[in-house]
Amino acid sequence: MNRATAVLTAILLLCAIAAQGIPISGTVGRCLCPKTSSDFIHPSTIKNLQYIPKGPHCETQEIIITKKNEQKVCVNPDAKWVKIIIKSRKVSRRHN
Repeated sequence: MNRATAVLTAILLLCAIAAQGIPISGTVGRCLCPKTSSDFIHPSTIKNLQYIPKGPHCETQEIIITKKNEQKVCVNPDAKWVKIIIKSRKVSRRHN
């Protein structure tokens, strides 16, 4: 194997390694929430709130609310009421 072939092979290998974790824009990937809802959910019916930041698995942040009846709902993280609930939960955790 000559020097040019070795260098080209090394560059292609480095590019392949670097591109492995890059999400492809416009695709759902392995997101847990392919669709989200902006419908209001009363805080008294919420059992758990799970926040999943964006990453190589999914290009959007995801918020999954589990209701007390065990129903799971993917909610729009940009909805105003969702932001208020997240903020209030952060404040309540600081005081505990």
